[in-house]
Amino acid sequence: MFERLLQLPLFQGLSTAEISDVMSHVRLDFTNHHQGDEIVFQGDSCRCLIYIISGEVTSEYRDIQGRFIYTEELPQTKILEPYNMFGMHQKYSRTYTFATDGCTLTIDKSVVVKHLLNNDIIKINFLNMACNRYQQTQQLTCLFPEDNVRQKIVKFFLSYATIAKGKKEAKIKMRVLADILHETRLNVSITLNKLETEGLLSLQRGMIILKDLQECYRLEVKINN
Repeated sequence: MFERLLQLPLFQGLSTAEISDVMSHVRLDFTNHHQGDEIVFQGDSCRCLIYIISGEVTSEYRDIQGRFIYTEELPQTKILEPYNMFGMHQKYSRTYTFATDGCTLTIDKSVVVKHLLNNDIIKINFLNMACNRYQQTQQLTCLFPEDNVRQKIVKFFLSYATIAKGKKEAKIKMRVLADILHETRLNVSITLNKLETEGLLSLQRGMIILKDLQECYRLEVKINN
């Protein structure tokens, strides 16, 4: 079990003896899940660390104004929103659901504060995760060009992604997307159809499916440079 824990970002850098000592004070809750099981819901209090140990997970963000629903596929061994355990808004920003059978590891927030963060290596790892999240957000959105409709569409998908890599879906009406982007519906429709022709996304009724957000981002940065 310790070898498995040492592969998780929070515990990287610890020796087997160190993690054995830390875990002697920590209760680890491993839970098996079935396909379709919700892990947490958008708006739930973030009171624990939750690691996805195995299985495929999707996240769903529902716009508070009811304009769209944004979903994405997540990699295994992902920790769910550790940066929301502290700060002004200590709530999950998304609903996470198992797309396959899987397993989670849960550690209560009180245990994290009393025991885990007393270890310097774990504390540094935790800070690194929070800082990496902030820097990735800044890099992918604030520094991304927004000179045309095409770039605005990509930035829309970047703005609500937890990770750049992988498939993203937005259940949204063309008119609503145009309003969000401050563009005409016609311009948005023409651009989306062009992107579909290039094989970067597919369009369904009321749904935009971006096949690989990271690839779209790279292409737009390359074009801009």
